[in-house]
Amino acid sequence: MTDHDLEIAPEAPTDAEGHPIHPDSDKSHRICAAQKSERTTPTEHGRERDDVPYCTLAAGWGVDEKREGACSHHLGAVDNRGKKNGNFEHGAYSEFQDFMQEGLTDSEAAAIEALDLEENGDDFAADVVKEAYAKYLRTADDRFLREARQWASEFGVIERPAEKLEAKVDADVDQTTTRELGEDEKEIARELIRQRQQQSATGDETDE
Repeated sequence: MTDHDLEIAPEAPTDAEGHPIHPDSDKSHRICAAQKSERTTPTEHGRERDDVPYCTLAAGWGVDEKREGACSHHLGAVDNRGKKNGNFEHGAYSEFQDFMQEGLTDSEAAAIEALDLEENGDDFAADVVKEAYAKYLRTADDRFLREARQWASEFGVIERPAEKLEAKVDADVDQTTTRELGEDEKEIARELIRQRQQQSATGDETDE
């Protein structure tokens, strides 16, 4: 059997669009899923796993600017993905994904495709908080600071952030409270302190 005779394994689980996905329950990315031949080797055709009869390399693995279909080892495989697959339900969500990714570079789209929120949700939320706060520092637009605090609150980046940050302001960088916060949260707290001090200074000038 040659690579050109390989077929997409019917045993491979698929998503709603009929594309084969990784068999592990904690992963959901699309895979090559080409049927393994008897002559496959541990290094060339995803033979690392003997519990499944198909290639588990990521879809398009080893092929430039390709995020779907067979990996570079199985480019000649019979393609029954998407609408060609009997498990295909509808392409509406695929159209939505295409629309959302129109402005992304190939590397950005690939990174989003590979993002596993179940496994990396905490890191993702922390990065979103950092990005929103960085935008605030660049623009001085309070909306970004509010966005950072909202993300931090809703996703538990800071435990009960409002109370801790207010306590930090009232204590003027109390060391006990500071130790409870990570470096990113400390930066947000410091900014709140600066704002409170500016407001106080403005109030004092008004009173005079």
